[in-house]
This record gives sequence, structure tokens and C-alpha cells, in this order.
Amino acid sequence: MLGGTGRELAELLHPITPEDFLAEYWEKKALFVRGTPGKFKGLFDRERFDRAILHAGFDKRAPASFGIHSFWRNRHDQYAAIQIEPQQVREALTSRTTVCVNDIGAGDPGLARFAADIKRQLQLTSPVRFNCYLSPPGEGLDTHYDARHAMVIQIEGRKQWRYSRQPAMNYPLRNAIVEQDGRVRQSDGKPIKDVATPDASQFEEVLLEPGDLLYLPPGCWHDAKANTESSLAMNMACETVGFFGILGPELERVLQGRVEWRALVPASLASPTTGGAMPPEVRRFISTRLEELQSLLGKLAADDTELERLWRRATTTSPQPAPARQTAETPLQPDVVLVRTEPYPLVYAARPATPGAAMSMVYVYGANTEVALGGDALPLIRALSERQRFSLAEVEMWTGGLRLEQAHEVLKVLVARGLLRPE
Repeated sequence: MLGGTGRELAELLHPITPEDFLAEYWEKKALFVRGTPGKFKGLFDRERFDRAILHAGFDKRAPASFGIHSFWRNRHDQYAAIQIEPQQVREALTSRTTVCVNDIGAGDPGLARFAADIKRQLQLTSPVRFNCYLSPPGEGLDTHYDARHAMVIQIEGRKQWRYSRQPAMNYPLRNAIVEQDGRVRQSDGKPIKDVATPDASQFEEVLLEPGDLLYLPPGCWHDAKANTESSLAMNMACETVGFFGILGPELERVLQGRVEWRALVPASLASPTTGGAMPPEVRRFISTRLEELQSLLGKLAADDTELERLWRRATTTSPQPAPARQTAETPLQPDVVLVRTEPYPLVYAARPATPGAAMSMVYVYGANTEVALGGDALPLIRALSERQRFSLAEVEMWTGGLRLEQAHEVLKVLVARGLLRPE
């Protein structure tokens, strides 16, 4: 299984179609897909595991999401995660503990690209990352649920899984475990009163073998143990970044440009006579900022183009580096053939001219970027969105109101920004 084809999701889920997966399973219930031993060939293996932890483990530029943990049983006979270094992995495995590498794609560009492909194909606004679990025979993790979507991909060895069909709760705030006395506790140590202790007798049970896949929505109880041999499995995790995680940065981007929003809340002197009242200047400051925020949210809700731009930016960007941009200007001769750098339709959002915005615009997305163009480029962008490759000689038929030289300038911009490249 190789990345960069645009069919990664379909091949991963086969014989379940992506359409059926979204309609019947996504967010709703678990899905087990029996595969074949060679289904995930080329995606990952133990040799790449060793290279990845060394590459990212000693790279000071590795993202904060990368980390290596060993799961030891503590004095309460519960698993506890301890962060370790790459050179300690062999010792941890010898001691019969499961090793988890979070965001192992930080050390393996192929996995990072594959995760970015899945994000694009599901049009997700949240990050998708690979976590990797290497378990000695008989080892794994006790009953717990995760606060994120997870696709478990069995690479090597076999692992016994037990899991609930439906989530115990929808989109839990944190991971949770079942303690030895049956109580449910969040990962931050706090008990959960509104989640019942799971009845393990009602769990589904399956032995994952190389080529098998198991999808678990957030909140699905599960436990897993390697069989009689070591197990190497990938957990492709969709982090549950809610809508505020998308809207918040956009509001900050707009409002941080205003000095009033960068300013501190007014200082005031503490006094025994003011203990029960908010200082008037503080009240005015907070009320004014909230009125401005309400106005901004109202304008955003009424602007379909801005809403689409917000969504497009979130769904077309990922930690995976964008394709390399052209450093030199590409000469556009009639015989030049251009191709898209990504195996996806070229997506765009169009803003018509309005009394408040006299100039129409079209925004094009891909390669981790947004390109803003004049609205007269829309006929050309529409034509390009339907084609993976084309010759310069064909462009003349798609220019609409653009002159041919203007169309060539648009193409040069798209090449320079990494959305197109010469074949």
C-alpha cells in the first residue's frame, strides 16, 4: 500500500466503501475489516520503526506531539506510561513492556504523507497522526477508551482485541481507564460519575492479524494483548479538535491586529471598599470587547465565502510539508504540460463582487496554502479543477474574460505556490 494515489482511504477500508464507512460507522460504532497478509505491504515495518524513532528522537525540530513511552505495571498492577529515549526501547522490550511512539510520522515522511492523504480524503479539520505500538508476547494495555478516532492497522504479529461496539459516551473530554476495583477514571486521575463500568462480557473479540483493520470511535472501550509473538501495530488517530479549535485561531488572527485586543484588562487598585464591585473601567473594557466579538461573529456567520475559506483552510493543511515550490520561474511554452502536485481535485471558493467588496475573488487551496486570485480567473480555475494534467495549448479555451497572458500569469502563480508543476 503506497501513498500519493488519492485512493488511500478506499484501499485502507476495502471491501467497505468510504461512503458506507461515513454513513454507518464514523462516530457511531466500531468496525472490523478482515484483510490479507500483504494488504499493508510498503506502509510500514519494524525496520522503519527503528529508523523513525532514531530520526525523530534525536531531532530537536521534532514536533511536541512526538514521544516514546513504555507502559510498566505499577504497584497497583496498573499500566503507567514512562517517557523513554530511543536507545532505551530495546531494554524496555526485553523487560516485556509495550512501547508506544506517538506521532511516529515525525520520523517517517511516508507515514506523514499517508496521514495527510487520509485527512484530505475525509476532509477533516483535525490533525491525523500515526501512533505506533510494539508489544512483546502477551503484553498490551488494559481496558480503556480514547478521546479520539482510531484506526488500528496490524502490521506484524497478532494481537487479541476486545472492544465495545458503541461508545460509552460521545466525544469524551479525555481518555479513561477502568481501575482494578471497577471504577472509571479519567487520564487526569479524576473519577467519571456519568460513565458506567463496562460489561466486558458484552465486548466483541477478534484476533488482529497482518492486513486487518479495526476502527474505534472516540469513547469505545477496548483492551489488547499481543498473542504468542511480538506485535507491531499502527494507530492512525484523528485528534478530536472541536470547532473552537478551528474558530479560535481565526478570531485571534483577526482580533490580534487591533490594539484594544492586545491591551491588558485595565489595572485597578485593590481597596476594602471595592471588594463587591467591578471597577467601571474594567466593566466597560470587557463589555466593549464582547460587543466587538459578537459583531465579528455575526459578520462571519452571514458571509458564506468566509465560512468556506475557514473550512477549506482547515481541511487542506496538515503538518506534512507541502510539495517543494519552484525556485525559478517556469517558462510557459505551448508544448509545456502542467500537472497537479496532489492527487485531488483543485478546490476553490469564489467571492462575487458586492457593494462592500467591489472586486470579486477566487481562493484556491492545496499544498498547505491558500492562493487569492482576481475573480476573472474563475473560469480558468473551474477548468483546472476538473483536470489532473493539461497542456498550455489547451488553456486558451478556458480563459473566459482573461487575456491569454493573464491566464499564463495565474498559472505561474499556481506553479510558484506548489499547486502545479511541469510534468
